[in-house]
Amino acid sequence: MTGYGWVEALEAYCFTAIVGLEADEAIRRLGGDPAGGDRRTFDECFWAAAGPQWVQIGQVSRGVLLAEHNGWRAEEAVHELSAGARVACFVRDVNAVMRFILAVDGRVVADFDPLVDAPPASLRSAAAGLPFGLFAAEPSALALLHRVTGIRVTPGWLHRSRRAFQVPAFTALV
Repeated sequence: MTGYGWVEALEAYCFTAIVGLEADEAIRRLGGDPAGGDRRTFDECFWAAAGPQWVQIGQVSRGVLLAEHNGWRAEEAVHELSAGARVACFVRDVNAVMRFILAVDGRVVADFDPLVDAPPASLRSAAAGLPFGLFAAEPSALALLHRVTGIRVTPGWLHRSRRAFQVPAFTALV
């Protein structure tokens, strides 16, 4: 689990690792335009509810990584994102409400709160030795995300200016 303590300094985020899907298709499945976008750091993607929501995205060695600063769109779209793919998503809001989801081929196979719940049976092997709960929920969840996808979230990745795209406003989704 070493190397994930830095995540506890962040207040609200959603990190999503996708194996088996290209970045452009992930953007489309979240309602974005692969031809548009900008280059932004994680901090520059901070979503103030009154403004546009930006999502950092990048092709990594084993798949695609999405990073939302104060957002949760990927959490709401795990079914769509995982069609024909494997998705692990870890989200934390400003109230420390957390959720870890693993979805494969459009179906959620695990869903739990790393702060208050033990990992479900489907993740017990992958979660072995990770001390979830009050004092290690966030680092443990990121370690689990890495274990089930092979994709590691790092401060260096987040702080580097990289491809980012806008997701539609909530009003466009209803």
